[in-house]
Amino acid sequence: MSECSHNCSSCSANCDHREIEKEQLNDRSQVKKVIGIVSGKGGVGKSLVSSLLAINMQKKGYRTGIIDADITGPSIPRIFGVTQKAYALEDVLLPNRSALGVQVMSVNMLLDDEETPVVWRGPVIAGMVKQFYTDVLWEDVDYLFVDMPPGTADVPLTVFQSLPVDGIVIVTSPQDLVSMIVMKAVNMAKMMNVPILGIVENMSYFACPDCGKKIQIFGESHIDEIASEHDLQVLAKLPMNPEIAKACDEGRLEEMDICLPQASAVLEDLLKDAHRIAIPTEDHLVFQHFGKTEVMTVYDVESGVVTNKRELKMNGTGHGAIARLLQEEGVDLLICGGIGAGAITALQQANISVIRGVTGDIDVAIRAYLNHELIDDETKVCSHHEEDHDCGNHKCC
Repeated sequence: MSECSHNCSSCSANCDHREIEKEQLNDRSQVKKVIGIVSGKGGVGKSLVSSLLAINMQKKGYRTGIIDADITGPSIPRIFGVTQKAYALEDVLLPNRSALGVQVMSVNMLLDDEETPVVWRGPVIAGMVKQFYTDVLWEDVDYLFVDMPPGTADVPLTVFQSLPVDGIVIVTSPQDLVSMIVMKAVNMAKMMNVPILGIVENMSYFACPDCGKKIQIFGESHIDEIASEHDLQVLAKLPMNPEIAKACDEGRLEEMDICLPQASAVLEDLLKDAHRIAIPTEDHLVFQHFGKTEVMTVYDVESGVVTNKRELKMNGTGHGAIARLLQEEGVDLLICGGIGAGAITALQQANISVIRGVTGDIDVAIRAYLNHELIDDETKVCSHHEEDHDCGNHKCC
């Protein structure tokens, strides 16, 4: 077998990292950013880091949620002191909320006894993780953190392939095998074309309670050198602290004052600088009949650079359905030609901005947007949408 180019569009092989259709949220959910918390091995503190990131962002005024994707070793409900069982409302599951309002979903909230072992095969576990994304009512979530089991097997692969992951945080500890741990996660993220937001070193040191001296129990940390070698940001170095462990055991972690300023800044930049832009497309040109769009080209843009490009099948389902589909995909900007007033309203209700009056090659249009050369043409709005006829120099919907 020849070496993989990771270009799934030109390959017929059925390999593990092949691009598959992303799962869709239910109609009542809204999630802006999905963040995976990963590691190449267990026991390094992924659940702690997932919880701290959610708590930090919740305290900064954002709305956060956590999917406890470590199905066979769930710990998130215990950390947040959540003891209620999940229940269904019509066709969705309701997550429980912590004292701060963090939305939580875990298999422990579905079991009669939290000590009951989950003895399931990999595909069943992976299916449960997908359902935690699609079948749970995530209410206006800015950051949905996915606390994953260790390694690169079924669940991490399912999350990377099936969920619209905007980035991952790698968790590790200061041991000699840290480079191998980091590289497993780094290489998998590269295979899946998932951005790496940075790395957190847990159990980095122990601070003497008497003199404050930092004692490196696991030996000298090399995290800065490893991060520099792989062009990663170090988001935090967390100490070994018996009080943190006790707070997790007692469900009081939210009461601890543990700030992660660098990690919080990186996460905030995702909302400030990142866009998911859709363009109705036909033959690589901006399609001028929005309501009958069959294909949307979706661009992920971070800090002024296109990081991913893919196509979504719309099947000409009408402006309302298209707006909902774009919202579920996390699109926040539409670049288009002519568009009807009804479609504008539907997009506004989905929190999607619009730049109208654009023609020509879609890649050229994106470059023009990134160069601040696109101007919204308000005249390209038609009151008689839903019909197939000319309106000036464009066709409208």
